[in-house]
Amino acid sequence: MRVGSRLLPFPRSAPEEAALLAPRGAFRQIADELRRLIESGELAPGAMVPSENVLAERFGVARGTVRSALAVLLDDGLLEVLPGQGRRVVGAGAGPSSVTAYGRIAAELLRRIESGEFATSDALPSEAALMAEFDVSRNTVRRAIQVLVDEGAVVVRQGAGAFVAAR
Repeated sequence: MRVGSRLLPFPRSAPEEAALLAPRGAFRQIADELRRLIESGELAPGAMVPSENVLAERFGVARGTVRSALAVLLDDGLLEVLPGQGRRVVGAGAGPSSVTAYGRIAAELLRRIESGEFATSDALPSEAALMAEFDVSRNTVRRAIQVLVDEGAVVVRQGAGAFVAAR
């Protein structure tokens, strides 16, 4: 069949088309399977969910189908999106991500706060001290502190530093 100067493929028959598409509601089945993994503890709170590509390959579907399944779990509050990292299972064990340098720093500072090493209103070490301790850039330290600010564990006073927030 010709349209203008282009050749278009012949239309496929319904059985041929059906063989190329995932079954209707496949995203719901994938969401149910991931929900089962979360509820059984195989995907524990704080665990990163495999990437869209990995899940698409595992379930034999397109990434869009996987994305729809993940959206269902996001809407149900079982997953959260970590920009630049992926999706993580929410729950009691979900704290700052230890996948990135700033996540590891945030997790370590939070551990120190919770252990009592830093009391309410205590100043955290300076950016320079944290840069030296963790061998990272100033931006990485600032991002780690921002994670703690977002969680309500730390407050930043302009020109004075970061301090443990009252909880």
